[in-house]
Amino acid sequence: MMADGKDDSAGHADAAGQTPGNYFLFNSMQVEPRQWLADALGSLGRLVVEGGPQAAFLEQVGAVNPGMVFLHFTRDRAEASSRLAEQVARLYPGLPLVAVGDAGEPEIMLAALRAGARDFVDMRASPAGAIEIVRRLLAVRGQAEPARRGKVVAVLGARVGVGSTTLATNLAAAVRRRSHGDVLLMDLGLPVRDGSLYMNISPGFHFVEGVRNLRRFDQVFVQTALARHGNGVVVLPLPATLAELRDISFMEALGLLNRLRAFFDLQVVDLGGFSNVEFMAHLVKAADMVVMVVDQSVGAIVSAAELLQELKKREVERDDLHLLVSRFDARLGVDAQQIAQRLEAPSVGTLPDRREPLVLALNRGAVLADDSPADPYVRAVGQLVDRLGYRAGTASETGLLGRVKEKLPEALRAMRALRAERAGN
Repeated sequence: MMADGKDDSAGHADAAGQTPGNYFLFNSMQVEPRQWLADALGSLGRLVVEGGPQAAFLEQVGAVNPGMVFLHFTRDRAEASSRLAEQVARLYPGLPLVAVGDAGEPEIMLAALRAGARDFVDMRASPAGAIEIVRRLLAVRGQAEPARRGKVVAVLGARVGVGSTTLATNLAAAVRRRSHGDVLLMDLGLPVRDGSLYMNISPGFHFVEGVRNLRRFDQVFVQTALARHGNGVVVLPLPATLAELRDISFMEALGLLNRLRAFFDLQVVDLGGFSNVEFMAHLVKAADMVVMVVDQSVGAIVSAAELLQELKKREVERDDLHLLVSRFDARLGVDAQQIAQRLEAPSVGTLPDRREPLVLALNRGAVLADDSPADPYVRAVGQLVDRLGYRAGTASETGLLGRVKEKLPEALRAMRALRAERAGN
């Protein structure tokens, strides 16, 4: 909901993927504080309000990616807001958390600060105080946190064997090859760890351990704890024992996904064959792009339709769903556009049947996108890479080229200073 109290589901979808700081998220069930805070923040950013249950608010944190979270603290809401503050602090470490209320109630202020609020906005004071707090905390966060806001692509496959894991591994390698950016393959498909197998590595650190160690994530931890393929793609798989997934919640999984955005330009999340639709729905909702892989068999098409229907039941409808028909053969008489119409997918592409070169590369411990960039399958994957914004012949501004550009002015200043020093001598 927005600050005026109207339902704003579209606003939530628009907010996903935006730069932190453009959006602020406020938990309040009252109209007056919503309007006061919206007026106080003014042009600093857009205020998105969620007054629903705790789980709904936590999900919105992952979807909106706010620069700051505000929680309304009152006498009758202090306990509930405190619990929510503790959850936000645990799931989204580093995200500034600010309480909003009446500073004339010192016990409420104390409860908010004990729960993890960084500061307290007094609604009885001048709005200038709120602006000063927001600017200060955003500046502190900007100094402490990586500025990167990486994309997330969810790769779905309703049935095992349609080629979603093959696509995910080749997509990750192709983006890495083209952009030189940091790419993570989140190997969550079934059978367990097939993506790691295709990448010819055996990671020790896994997804559940990532959730458990959320607060430890920094650049050093990412470089040392996570397994990396020779092509530079980092791989994070499911635990070997799926029962360990019961130890984490959906919100904790989203917290890890959001945290990893700061360290990777792209996360390719392989969900092919994944059977937990609730878990999948949360990840799909948070993704920047969703790709559904299906082949031309009736069984695969029906399974894909059923999966999409299950997601709709959980209020997950993606107008940007991109369909990819794998092992496409025009002789089978099933047109890709017909499948797209059946699944109500707005865009569709095809992947040629290249089983032999894919298996040969796999048996050599290589990824086809690295081994044979000119292969028709890799060229088809390249069209998906284009859709992500990594055009051929260019490097991502958030990847290696972007980081070089960021350091260039500093390097030039150092060279000028060195020349001046030598001239003086």
